[in-house]
Amino acid sequence: MIPSLEYTDRYYNEGTRTYSSLADYTEADEQYRPNSTYDSFSLVPLRVLKSQVNIYSANPSAQLFNRYIYENEVLFCIHPQVLLNFKQDPYIISMKEKGEVGKRAISVVPSSSTRTLYVLDDGDISHALKVHFPFRISRYGRKMRDEVIGQAINISLELEEGIKHLDDDFAFLREVLGVSHKNLDILSARNENWGYLVRDMRPFPHVSESRTLLPGFALYGRNFFDPEKPPLLYQLIGNENPLDFVLGNIMLPIIRHWVDCFLRFGYMLEPHGQNVLLELNESGGVERIVHRDLSVGIDMRRRRQIGLSQGNLNNYNRMESGEFNSITYDMFMGGHFFDAVVSCCLKRYPQLTVEDFRAPCRQLFAEIFPEYRKFLPATVHYFSEKRDQFNKPLYKDTGKSPEWRP
Repeated sequence: MIPSLEYTDRYYNEGTRTYSSLADYTEADEQYRPNSTYDSFSLVPLRVLKSQVNIYSANPSAQLFNRYIYENEVLFCIHPQVLLNFKQDPYIISMKEKGEVGKRAISVVPSSSTRTLYVLDDGDISHALKVHFPFRISRYGRKMRDEVIGQAINISLELEEGIKHLDDDFAFLREVLGVSHKNLDILSARNENWGYLVRDMRPFPHVSESRTLLPGFALYGRNFFDPEKPPLLYQLIGNENPLDFVLGNIMLPIIRHWVDCFLRFGYMLEPHGQNVLLELNESGGVERIVHRDLSVGIDMRRRRQIGLSQGNLNNYNRMESGEFNSITYDMFMGGHFFDAVVSCCLKRYPQLTVEDFRAPCRQLFAEIFPEYRKFLPATVHYFSEKRDQFNKPLYKDTGKSPEWRP
C-alpha cells in the first residue's frame, strides 16, 4: 500500500538532499518543516481590499476562486514565520493598516518544498498554497514576487490550452490563482512586491478514477520514522523486469515530456525528484507522470522559431542561451533524479549497469530532438558559487560531457 501524497512528500525524503553541500540547509522553524513531528499548523490570512492587490487567474473552479476572492476584498495568505519575523515589511504594514485579520484560520501541512502548503480543510477541491518564504532553503530565500506569480499563471494557462499536443501520459498541477500586493516602490531595480499562488492538486487533464500521487524522490528516499524500510521503488517494480519498468514508466516518459514541452512551448521543465509525481492506479501501476512547479525557464529562441506569441508572458525567466537547458535536463533530471533512481536499482539488481539505463535515454533524446545542438551546449552546465545582484547563483560550465543525452 502506497501512503498518501501528504505523507510521502513529508516523510520519504530522507537521504535525498545530496545534490549540493547546501541542499539540506533550511531556515524554516521546526514546526514548519516537512520532516518534523508536527502534524499541521494554522495560517491566518489577512483580509485586504481588492484595490491593494494584483489578481491573476487561470481557470480556477468557482469554489476555489470564491474561497479566496470576494466581492470587494481578497484573502492574502502569509506564512506565520513571515508574519513573526518581518513585522516591518512594507507590504505587511500596508495590509495591516488597511485590512483586517481573516475570520477563519486555514489548517495546512508543509510539502517537501516547505513553502508549498497542503490545505487540509479544502472543501470540494483539493488544493495547496505556495506562499512567500524569504528564508533560505538550500541556496537562497524562497520569495514569491509578483512577476513569478504572474508567470506561473501564464504558463499554467498556456499548458492547459495546449495539452492536446502532449502525450496522454503527461499531466501537471495547474496554478489557477495568484494574488500579490501592488508595488509600493516603483524605483526599485526589480519589483519586490510579493504574494501567493493557489495550486489545484487534481492532476490535469482530470480523471474520474481514484489515483495516488507519489513524489519522485520517494522512490529511493528513506522513511523519516523507519529508515530501514525498503525503498518504495522496489514495491512498484514487484515481479516486473526492473530495467523495463524504470525506463518505460519513469525515464523515457519524462524525457519525452521535457522535449515536447521545449519544442511546443519553449519551456524547460525541471523534472528533479521533487517536481515529478508518479500517478498510480489502485493496483499500483503508473498511469501518468504529473509535473508540478511551473516557475520554469523559457527559451525565447525556440518560441521565436515556432512563432509563439510573447504577449502572454512577462519578463521572468526568459532565456536567450542554452545554459539553463543543460541545468534542467543534465543536472536536475539526469544528475539529481535519474542517477538516484539508478543507484537505488543497482543495490537490489546488481546485474544491471548504469549504461543499461543511459544508453536508451540518449537514443530516445536524439530521435525526438535531432536539432538539440542548436539549443543545448556541448558540455554540462550548473550553478556556480557566484551570485548576481539579487543573490541568485550564476551559471558555470563544468566541462563534463552529458551522460543522459548525446
